[in-house]
Amino acid sequence: MKRLLIVALPVVVCAGAAGAQSAPVVSKFEVAGIPVIFKPIRANDVVAARLYIRGGSANLTANNAGIESLMLSSVTEGTVKYKKDAFTALATSTGTAIGADVNVDYSVLTLQAVRQHWTEAWDLFTEAALRPTFPAAELEIVRGQLVNAAKRRTDDPDTHLNLLADSLLYAGHAYSMLPAGTAASLGGITRDALATWHRERMAKENLLIVVVGNVSRADLEAGIRTAFGSLPAKGRSAGRLAALGEITPELLVVKRDLPTNYITGFFGAPSLSDRDYVAFRVATDVLGNRLFEEVRTKRNMTYAVAAGLETRTANRGRLYVTAVDPDTTLKVIFSEVKRLQNEAVPTERLAETANSSLTNYLIRQETNMGQAAALGLWELVGGGWQNYDRFIRGYRQVTPADVQRVARKYMHKARFAVIGDPAKVTRSLVLSF
Repeated sequence: MKRLLIVALPVVVCAGAAGAQSAPVVSKFEVAGIPVIFKPIRANDVVAARLYIRGGSANLTANNAGIESLMLSSVTEGTVKYKKDAFTALATSTGTAIGADVNVDYSVLTLQAVRQHWTEAWDLFTEAALRPTFPAAELEIVRGQLVNAAKRRTDDPDTHLNLLADSLLYAGHAYSMLPAGTAASLGGITRDALATWHRERMAKENLLIVVVGNVSRADLEAGIRTAFGSLPAKGRSAGRLAALGEITPELLVVKRDLPTNYITGFFGAPSLSDRDYVAFRVATDVLGNRLFEEVRTKRNMTYAVAAGLETRTANRGRLYVTAVDPDTTLKVIFSEVKRLQNEAVPTERLAETANSSLTNYLIRQETNMGQAAALGLWELVGGGWQNYDRFIRGYRQVTPADVQRVARKYMHKARFAVIGDPAKVTRSLVLSF
């Protein structure tokens, strides 16, 4: 699968890649019935474009899981205008990179181009998006690559662990359908089904276009209108996504003979559009720092420990550790969670965490593509791209009381998955979280 770096974190709506230039203005408008978010940047010659297709897992079944991944991975293998070799040659000669990604909330086709070859790059991008021919021989090569990747997921303990915990947390939910598909589902998708899926999903109601870079709005609007204007208004629309609902603690242990035990617990968490998100993001950052300091540095119990927070619509938080002695290690982790819930974080320490974490977030937005990715994320999942600015302002306003409140509200009732030695894991301890 051809991919560019896709950053699932907020975007700086100020200068970003433009350095000391005056802040570029982000605007949202419609072209031919398709919503467009545009941020002009003149300080470099890069143009990043992202075509989002709404829906993600909510559109999938056990039989067609991975169909959008297979579709987007195949669109550069041949189009009405360009056979594969011609497509590749023009992309190479113009410095054009086209990639794709899928996740539980949406799929995306990406373009990174340079201003000097914007016309050729846009032509390649729109051909791939709208007029792929899915040549049979090339399609089977791509299918084989995706099937092999699906079969290898259980080879890596961390990847396997994530799948197990995900399946526990989202059992019965739309997110239980894997956007990347399974070996079985990918193998059963016919070329005709793929072409039909493409035709039905490429409808204006399903699309969002985000562009960041050195292109004029007039050129952008003209290009979108010409390429996408004739698409149907309606098609196979995004399915309805239910809330995660009440979670009961669970534990799944998979026995494997390994030097250490891989452990993760997922629990319900606020989404980007939730008012609690910013406070819980800070709380997770504080906990992650404490776990690293207490579990790894002071006690030397592990080489890897973390607390995390996703950016999904039906969101999840995470605890993770690898441990030779799971029970002893989990007791320390759970103790740190309780400390966060019951003791106020010193104000000075909270400010240090906020500054450090916020700096890391902003560093990830130094590229045009990173900024485009975050604009799309906040628009589709965060209630609107403008909410990023509120997130930044709110991050430094989170108080110790806010951290305690959200830690008590969300950090409990996790569903844990363990890969390793079942004899070393006490079920009652894990379920006590």
